[in-house]
Amino acid sequence: MLDQINKIRSHVVMVNDGSGVLIQSALGNQSYILTAKHVLETEDNSRQYHDIDKITVTKMNGDIIDLVRRIVSTDNDLAVLITSSELDSDLQIAVSKPERNKRVFYYGYPAIRRKLEPREQLREYLGQINEIEEDRFTVALDGRPGWGEVAGSSGGGVFVEVGGDIFLQGIESRVEGVVDREFHGKVICTPVAMIEKLLSESGLEKIHPPSMASFIGLVDKTFQCFAQAEDPNNLTFLMNQLHDRGSKLSSAEEMNPFALYEKFKKKLLIRDCPEQNLYNEKLWIAYLEFLIISCLIDDVNVADFSYIDDNSTRRRFLFSTDKDNWIWKLMDIFRSDFKGLKLGGKIIVSTGDSSPKHEARKSSLNKVVIDIGRRQKSEIMVDSGITNPAIDFKVYHLTGLHKLCVVNDDEHFAGYYAGSEEHGEVELMALIKDLYNEYI
Repeated sequence: MLDQINKIRSHVVMVNDGSGVLIQSALGNQSYILTAKHVLETEDNSRQYHDIDKITVTKMNGDIIDLVRRIVSTDNDLAVLITSSELDSDLQIAVSKPERNKRVFYYGYPAIRRKLEPREQLREYLGQINEIEEDRFTVALDGRPGWGEVAGSSGGGVFVEVGGDIFLQGIESRVEGVVDREFHGKVICTPVAMIEKLLSESGLEKIHPPSMASFIGLVDKTFQCFAQAEDPNNLTFLMNQLHDRGSKLSSAEEMNPFALYEKFKKKLLIRDCPEQNLYNEKLWIAYLEFLIISCLIDDVNVADFSYIDDNSTRRRFLFSTDKDNWIWKLMDIFRSDFKGLKLGGKIIVSTGDSSPKHEARKSSLNKVVIDIGRRQKSEIMVDSGITNPAIDFKVYHLTGLHKLCVVNDDEHFAGYYAGSEEHGEVELMALIKDLYNEYI
């Protein structure tokens, strides 16, 4: 929890007499300060806002952040301040929408603490979400702090914990109710969706992780399990050839992780896997491996959206960070979204299992066949004509296939090298195609 607190402390800032949150833009060439627009007003309720040179953003350590531009929402109590340069930030937004009764952490700089030493100025308010609308959500703060304890924290960040990490759920806007008559310890907040809407309408870069902007930066991170071979040098030529193919597939600007995220979203996840994992770099590294192998089998050199759609009718990629034996998760796998996958389709999963088998034994699958067959038809997300996904589809683990086809037989690839008449690039790729094609 200490790491999470330090992460929050490094991203929550003072904005004039209010608060704000520092976050990175997708391309990493600039950063944003997110805040409530009323924090920037020249006078209370004036709806007139300070010019950029009258806005001071201060980090916890006292550093002043240089700003070049401000964007003020016309629809929500929200503003974005743009920094003059890229700032260190590893904070990500929460992918999932606010959920009722979800515990959250609200951080800001209340006015009553502004004269304390720097590390005492920032305050944490614990609470839970209790009302949700499209453009706002309400948080009931523990202990029902009075208005005077919250004033000055407007524009601060509301954070949620997912999988041991902290993510930005929204920006605090104001206290609920009429302050001098009915303040009940609740604050109204603006969700991430409205922040993304403002950025889009203003022509600004999105705030997804920089690694989702392009596959190019992920190519060299693919097929890392080849290093587990008894003699990894035997696989150097193969690794280089697969990386070359990955680089060519990644060259199309429109084909990037974020575009695929917007296309598939939760369809990429094993059932009950946290939605936040859609922003996990490991998902997109694994998807790129899946795409490279699929294109090799199908003799495809350019992976456009037409190919992605066609491939999804024959092969379906699913991801989870779960580190348990993946075969224990067969029920969750077969309860995932398989709409569009044709009869006889292949399911390729990538999980946190460090030593996965490439497929489950028949007895394990038979148990799942029965369990799936007993469930309501509405619980299974398949097209008409699919009776039982545990029967009608085949499921394999991606890393398990790599180990079966390549890693455990590294000596088989030792004689391949560039320039060889019998064991060159063409012959090597034909061999790899045959090995994987036997399964997927």
